[in-house]
Amino acid sequence: MIYSFFLSILLNFFVQSSPTYQANEGYIEYSMKHKVHAWEGKADKLSVLSVWKENKIDKIAIVVKISNFNSGLSSRDSHMLEVLDALTYPTISFSSSEINYTSTAIQVKGKLQFHGVTKEVSFLVQSKQVNQQILFTGDLPILLEDYKVERPSFLFVKTDNLVKIRFNIPFVK
Repeated sequence: MIYSFFLSILLNFFVQSSPTYQANEGYIEYSMKHKVHAWEGKADKLSVLSVWKENKIDKIAIVVKISNFNSGLSSRDSHMLEVLDALTYPTISFSSSEINYTSTAIQVKGKLQFHGVTKEVSFLVQSKQVNQQILFTGDLPILLEDYKVERPSFLFVKTDNLVKIRFNIPFVK
């Protein structure tokens, strides 16, 4: 958190003419499925750093601690920390390499680091202005096996490989 604060000060110093926006009350959700049931987990403590040019995001980086995800069932969350080896890999991070605005969406490309594996990803983001906020929402499906995560099992049946990630990040001017 201190690192983000100092990085933010440096970015503001070097990019003084750009507008300044603060990420406010954002969250990331995941959903997983098993033959028996499906569930979701949510993390609402994110570290977000962004650089803006002409009222558009030019670069963004997001970090979330794995321990911040809450599925509403503490035993499942504890097991997830074990499966994800959260002591060795405590965070999930994303940093953009390219952001392109179109008339209907924002195409974002960058690197997702999860469970010690970094992969290039690409996804669409929707944005809308609500009062003094700019709200960014989107989905990013990932496969656990792409990140060398052994799929958890229940009753000797593994969960689906697909994890759906959704995010909602509002910025306030």
